[in-house]
Amino acid sequence: MILDEDNINLHRAKDNKDDEFYTHLKDVEKEMKNYNFSGKIVYCCCDNPEWSNIYKYFHDNFSSLGLRGLISSHYDPNGTYYSTFDGEEFKKYPLKGDGDCTSRECQNLAKKADVIVTNPPFSIFGKIVSVYKDMPFIMLCTKIKMATNSICWNLYMNKDLRYGYTTVGKFYRPNGEKDKEVGCIWYTNLPVHKKYRGLNIVELDDTFQKYDNYDAYEARINAIPDTDELIGIPVTSLTVLDPNNLPFEIVDKSGKLKLNGKDKFERIIVKLK
Repeated sequence: MILDEDNINLHRAKDNKDDEFYTHLKDVEKEMKNYNFSGKIVYCCCDNPEWSNIYKYFHDNFSSLGLRGLISSHYDPNGTYYSTFDGEEFKKYPLKGDGDCTSRECQNLAKKADVIVTNPPFSIFGKIVSVYKDMPFIMLCTKIKMATNSICWNLYMNKDLRYGYTTVGKFYRPNGEKDKEVGCIWYTNLPVHKKYRGLNIVELDDTFQKYDNYDAYEARINAIPDTDELIGIPVTSLTVLDPNNLPFEIVDKSGKLKLNGKDKFERIIVKLK
């Protein structure tokens, strides 16, 4: 079930230019080299082929990747189209709707593909994931979205969603504005085979403090106290830990913790195994 908030964000995203961050080609290349696209049809569902570097990557490397096809579509309230590319011929076809990637029209395009790869509007990321969770995808979003969106969090806890291989810190606007800095990472439901880090567990001492409003210790940067009590760690810690072999049990998550009167960013409450 999609929350009303997601639907509100969908309408906001359609009109909000601050939701439009475009990926640099080098960042696309760094992530995509880790996957096998041979024999696949890729659907870029939020990508204008005129400037999307995600589309450009697959178009320019069509043969070397062994692609079977490439489809793109993008949002435009004034009328839009979807495109196909077979390695030789690029074709455009008008869409009846506005290209909203969660629309039935775009979902039908997705049925023709094997995998979705895109940089979607971050504000409706959860809704897009819920629509396409049953087909392979690689999508970009903020690092904390995994825990702040209930759809993503439930999929992560069920091991149906994980972080990809690389992070992205800067995005561009096609109108030439200065790069936007946003801490992001790729999300996927495909298998990920990468080297994960371990936790730096240290002796519990008086440098570790408990939250004002939650009976748990705040972990320090790169240091987790060795205790049987609850510990709060940043959501971003999950980006470097093996989701199939977490060294702790996830007990809770909270975005309203305070330490010495100051608000803390989203935290996951854990208990060491």
